Amino acid sequence: MLKKFSLSLLLCFTLPYILSENDVTDSNFEVSLSENFYTQIQFPQCSPNLDSLKIEFEGDYASTSQDAGNKNDHKLLENQSKTLRDFQKKIIDLKKKNEHERLLEVSDQALAFVNDSHIFRVRFLKQYDPNLLGFFSLRGYRMDFLSALQFTTLSIINLSFEAAKILQNEELTKKWARTGLKFNRWIHKHRGCFTKLGNRLNVSAQKELTIVGGNLCHLNTLFESIFAESLALAYMNDLEFDDAINFASLSLTAIQITPESQRAFKSAAMQRLNNLARLAYSANQNKNWCLSYEAFDRALKLAKEVGVEPLKVWKNLKSEAAENYLPTNESQWTARYGMLSKAEQPIYFPVKQVPPKYPSQLLSRGIEGCVMLRFDLTVEGKPQNIEVDWSTNKRLNRSAIRAANQFLFSPPYNGGKPSSVENAKTVIVYKIDSKKSRVPGYLPPGCE
Repeated sequence: MLKKFSLSLLLCFTLPYILSENDVTDSNFEVSLSENFYTQIQFPQCSPNLDSLKIEFEGDYASTSQDAGNKNDHKLLENQSKTLRDFQKKIIDLKKKNEHERLLEVSDQALAFVNDSHIFRVRFLKQYDPNLLGFFSLRGYRMDFLSALQFTTLSIINLSFEAAKILQNEELTKKWARTGLKFNRWIHKHRGCFTKLGNRLNVSAQKELTIVGGNLCHLNTLFESIFAESLALAYMNDLEFDDAINFASLSLTAIQITPESQRAFKSAAMQRLNNLARLAYSANQNKNWCLSYEAFDRALKLAKEVGVEPLKVWKNLKSEAAENYLPTNESQWTARYGMLSKAEQPIYFPVKQVPPKYPSQLLSRGIEGCVMLRFDLTVEGKPQNIEVDWSTNKRLNRSAIRAANQFLFSPPYNGGKPSSVENAKTVIVYKIDSKKSRVPGYLPPGCE
């Protein structure tokens, strides 16, 4: 059953996209950021007239219909997946041959096929049964069959976007960026991604969401940030500064949500730096002194964080904004993590994980399982005070704790320095090599 959550948020906005219940490629659909939703997320101190509104965050539409999924439709989707992957393979081959114009022709054909398929149909999504077609591992994420096809579509669009940039065709580049955001917005609307954004903002009371498209939302944001960044630059060059500000804010929000932003911090930081500078300049042209000052201030601090020499004009324009704006204290933003990282949600990830020793009695009997561990992280990234949060079999606990004692994590940064973490979590999975365990994304019973 589709879950909806209503909550109060002290920001005056409405959801910035109106989406069709039909195809994502509906000719009436337009990518628009007429409301400054993401700008208010990034710069709440620059929105002086804030009212409390009820905001609705929706869950994943998958499997929400009371009608049972049609197996024939699922079989058709399976056949459609082969065609889509053939398109993807052909496009990748054309990229290797540097045949960019031909690549764009094939991409247009691929999207026409997607439009006629079940891949982005709300009606099919509501009847979709992920267990009929199984799960896969995609870039380290467990992904259901339909989500993988939706991500494949985004990948094709991204390849087309890159080809248009190589051809230095501004109109085609803008077209493919807008196309990418059309599909991206459909995923946000129908796969529960806005709910995940609500959780990151700490405005959703629902913390334990189990939605099929959850991992798709993680991967989706990386494309979202790229497409939005391109549109921000295009609108700035066209002197359409309102749109430039809104799309730069969207890109900032998206890049801070995606896990890749911390695994590849330097490249993500450079993308954030570019967006901040464009947003600040556009705000300066609009004489929005608060946005201009705050964005240039962040750009200067982020440049120092990554060791980049800031442009002199940034300091000059910040000084100009300061003549018309009195800055306020604002502690949520950090140079390393941006606006969406909260103290109670520190970002850490493993850099060394020692495989656990499988208990011999369980191994001989073919018993699989997993253990969820809770621990504190030191500033060096070492676990301590390790405890079992839950496990599928108590006889796995000792082995898991011993392995975790040898783990090493990259701790979060606070004020440019690594900091400790309380109540960090990680899961250790015990699988026995078999046909079943070789299926991508396989997890033992009780570990899903």
